[in-house]
Amino acid sequence: MENRDKESRIDRIMASADGLQKATAPDFFYTRLTGRMQRELDEKHKPFFVLRPVFAMAALSVLLIVNIIFLTQWNSQPAKGTTTQPGKPATIESFAKAYDMDASSLYE
Repeated sequence: MENRDKESRIDRIMASADGLQKATAPDFFYTRLTGRMQRELDEKHKPFFVLRPVFAMAALSVLLIVNIIFLTQWNSQPAKGTTTQPGKPATIESFAKAYDMDASSLYE
């Protein structure tokens, strides 16, 4: 009786293996997998802070403030070394002297 139980058990085990088939992947599985992997790779390397409107507005605001400060400081400083007087037109000599390009400075 014990021998018969073992044989029937072995037969059931062998019969369960009869319907097995090779596992296959669904259609276009590898194409979808590589596409998904590529998207994840692209998302990791994307600079998220540059493209956000908040950061763009903050950068533009800082640039505007720096420009305003520069312009107010530049306009408030008196001009150095101006050789023209307020009623006289500028000449080539005054331009050359302002940029230290007069004839004597060329040969020194």
